[in-house]
Amino acid sequence: MLPSPSNAKATEAGHQIADRAGADVRNFKYSIVVPVFNGADKIDELFCRIAETFNSKGCRYEIVIVNDGSTDSTWEKITRAATGNPNIIAVNLTRNFGQQPAVLCGLANSTGDYALTIDADLQNPPEELFKLIEPAVEKKLEVVFAKFTKKRHALYRRLGSNVIYFLNEVIFDKPKNLSISNVRLLSRDVVARMCRRHTPFPYINGLALQCSAPEKRANVMVEHHKRIGSKSTYTPVRIAQLVGIIIMNYSQLPKVISNIGFGTAWFSFVLTTAFIAKHYFLSSAIPEYTPILAVLTGCCGILALLVGILGSYCAKMAQSISAGSAGSACTNYEIGSIIKGG
Repeated sequence: MLPSPSNAKATEAGHQIADRAGADVRNFKYSIVVPVFNGADKIDELFCRIAETFNSKGCRYEIVIVNDGSTDSTWEKITRAATGNPNIIAVNLTRNFGQQPAVLCGLANSTGDYALTIDADLQNPPEELFKLIEPAVEKKLEVVFAKFTKKRHALYRRLGSNVIYFLNEVIFDKPKNLSISNVRLLSRDVVARMCRRHTPFPYINGLALQCSAPEKRANVMVEHHKRIGSKSTYTPVRIAQLVGIIIMNYSQLPKVISNIGFGTAWFSFVLTTAFIAKHYFLSSAIPEYTPILAVLTGCCGILALLVGILGSYCAKMAQSISAGSAGSACTNYEIGSIIKGG
């Protein structure tokens, strides 16, 4: 039986907020970007759960999955799932580039109004993604980071995360009350700005912070499950490499090194001149050691000058590479193939 007009108005008033939120999220298309390396055991479940989540909300979506040089049957399973499925865009990289370039490649090949990044290991349930979407749509946010109720990572990874958190605060001016993670929502404008950076050493969270307004960022609490099955490829070596990438490509360290080198060189040359002048014009208390001190100080000055030149060269090289057209795994020659279902 259809409700009466009065009951209908009461029902509409009682569900006004929920209906409005549901209508808002259905007005946009979402790109779920998933980098994967040797994750064949979870591909089918991943696709199924993402599809169920977005279909249940009546939202348009696409899954941009990037095979980062897997050596198992991952690409075969992706190909099978993508065949005839218009919601899957499968990108196969020519080799293993690492998580950060793979995510940037996925973002570059996405078309949604909002892009969401998630790992393929299902530690971050796809069902939690709408916790990021709803506040982003309602408040017109540019970046939303997931904040985990309880992290299920190994100790070394938590320690590495703490180091990276510190670097984000120092280098990218990340507010202390903002948590960052690999599960994030990015607006189309932010994605476009990030891809225009053309950096060969991408760091997604850093780029997101650089390309978004501070007042348009937020955190939401999401679940984080224990890893089951295949082992994580985020090893201590990879964490150390990421720390190195952040320091060398996004910080002022090369410039600081060059300034220290040039400053030390000038001080050494002045000290050498003082030793020589004292020896020949003012007489030295220990004359036999003065030439040795002068030579040693001069050599230290030369070494410091070389360090300064090297630091300056590294800084200029990083700037020139970043300004070039080679954008890491976003370039066509590093993509083996792209399959668009449908």
